[in-house]
Amino acid sequence: MKFFGLALATFILGSSASPAQLDPRAVSKSWGGTSNYFIQGMADDLQEKYIKALAATGARVIRVWVNAQPGNNACVKGSRSVTKLLDFETTIGQYNWATLDALDKTLVLVEKYGMKALVSPHDANALHGANGNDIYGQTWGPGYFYEKQEAIDAFEARLRAIFTYKGKYSGKVWKDWNSTIMAFDIENEPFSSKTEECKYSSAPTWVCGRSKTMRDILGANNPIKIATGGFGGDISQGCTFEAGATSCPSVDIVSVHRYAGPESSNPSQWTNSYNSWLKQTNGKLVFVEEWGINGTKYSQKDEFASNTKDMNAGGLPFLYWQILPEKVCDVSDGDPFGFFINSGVDISTPMNNAKATNSKQDWSGIV
Repeated sequence: MKFFGLALATFILGSSASPAQLDPRAVSKSWGGTSNYFIQGMADDLQEKYIKALAATGARVIRVWVNAQPGNNACVKGSRSVTKLLDFETTIGQYNWATLDALDKTLVLVEKYGMKALVSPHDANALHGANGNDIYGQTWGPGYFYEKQEAIDAFEARLRAIFTYKGKYSGKVWKDWNSTIMAFDIENEPFSSKTEECKYSSAPTWVCGRSKTMRDILGANNPIKIATGGFGGDISQGCTFEAGATSCPSVDIVSVHRYAGPESSNPSQWTNSYNSWLKQTNGKLVFVEEWGINGTKYSQKDEFASNTKDMNAGGLPFLYWQILPEKVCDVSDGDPFGFFINSGVDISTPMNNAKATNSKQDWSGIV
């Protein structure tokens, strides 16, 4: 494969501020929430019931995706998908606006109940990966997508289309809707389909370039932030704090994806990790964008309590994978981390404790 030259990557990284040049961040309260990649396919009344229940627990943020939904009453994570949605882009440069319309309707509910949304505009695991093979994967595959200029042009056009979309239900241009949208991921888990490339010189070039384009579209003074989306996937891949994530001036937030074991076997695992992460991010905000408890191995009731107690002790913001709507159907999809909102797991105590806890960084005006 062809890769961008080292000189360009060095130029981009060289333009970044050193840690000593970055203003120290004040502190604010921490926060918690969940991811949900299928909510916009649910019936309207069940979406509202779920978001209302989430907000009642003290959850502050929900992470959502610009993606397809199966519809046809399919069972997804125990919920019925009633609205079929295509991928936003099934032909390069042509957009299925109904996909954004459905998510816009969901975001109206997020705003109604006083929460914030983090939006992932594309999923790298759909590049001939774990989550399918979308038009980008079909056209360029998981490697050339990050290397060929025509792929970069297509992706940046997609970002512009999403950011400048005016909501069918909200009436808001998404890039201006900072009262509800706290941040956009660059992508969900960039380079996760070819993790070995996260350390190549082309990786920071791609991340810095795309995040700069995002900031240019959003505007320099726009309070909506740009997050890495979990560079390389799970932290065990060794990509999370690579230069592409930590040295781009236009990246605001380093997103960590970490699926850890029980707290009892690794006490203070989150507090200790957070302190280490803060030393690696060049002053950028950092939080856990994905974490989960394997319910086939451990008690989610016990481990959610003990893991979040550790996170809150350190002031580490978190999004769980996933706090699911009330179960209405049975599905076995090999994902053991989610639990239902009415499963008996105490969600409210950790979420409210997060809101009462000082974070080590300043999230004021973001969450």
